[in-house]
Amino acid sequence: MTAPQAARPLAPLPDHRNVLDARWQQAWARFARVTTPLRERGLICDVQYGLDDWLVYAWPPGHDSVVLIGARGGWLVTHEAPAEDRTSMTVFYDSTASSGSRDLHDIGPLLSAIDALLARLPHRPSIPQLAGAPVVEVPAPPPAMRGTRSR
Repeated sequence: MTAPQAARPLAPLPDHRNVLDARWQQAWARFARVTTPLRERGLICDVQYGLDDWLVYAWPPGHDSVVLIGARGGWLVTHEAPAEDRTSMTVFYDSTASSGSRDLHDIGPLLSAIDALLARLPHRPSIPQLAGAPVVEVPAPPPAMRGTRSR
């Protein structure tokens, strides 16, 4: 690992109640060799149980599209259209057809394919930048008061 790679912060862990579940934690640890390099690339990752195995999900920074990575006899990586659409899913890496169990352990080609996808996606900041715009503080409205009528 080079010095610039070591300095990159990891994307945050998913924010849901399953992170406290022992089964989820075991699955997260099982896929750490994949999720850690993805998080180094800024992708927020999660693991969820699919039809018959755990899947890795990764969201590119600033995009609401998702990359799904299956681990059943190889990696199948897809890029899905924005969440509202769900009509367009493109396979951009598939090692499930190749023979040998080493495909699950050799993630170099998988990461290269994801890097190529990230390079094609438009760069959008995850937090909008204010380009020299003045920041004006707006006071919060007063709390709503309940009426106290007597009958």
